[in-house]
Amino acid sequence: MKSMAGSMSHFADDPRFTGDVFGAHIAPDGDPQLHAYVVSFQPYGRTAWHSHERGQLLICTAGQGFVGTRDGRRIELRPGVAVWTDAGEEHWHGAGPTDAMTHVAVQTETPDGASVHWHEQVSERDWKPEVG
Repeated sequence: MKSMAGSMSHFADDPRFTGDVFGAHIAPDGDPQLHAYVVSFQPYGRTAWHSHERGQLLICTAGQGFVGTRDGRRIELRPGVAVWTDAGEEHWHGAGPTDAMTHVAVQTETPDGASVHWHEQVSERDWKPEVG
């Protein structure tokens, strides 16, 4: 057993995010395919549209936010709520307009490291915080 520390970085001017978003990457030395990220979104902060070759598990640890998909579905995130996005499912996640949100994102990466496919920013219309 060993402790693994990750330091939070601000994703300023990063096209994968809108707004103030901070994150830490945590990966064990013994498994190069397992990756976890602690990500904190300030109000209005969110990811761009993206998908994962092997899916992604999101576990909300603080605050309130959302996960949305291309077909308009949204799931509200609150502490303890977990969401699985299937392999190849384009989605976004982030905070709502009034509360920050923190989640842990867990995914496995392909051996070539190309496991996340990033797309365009999420429009204000697609981001709207109503739960569908």
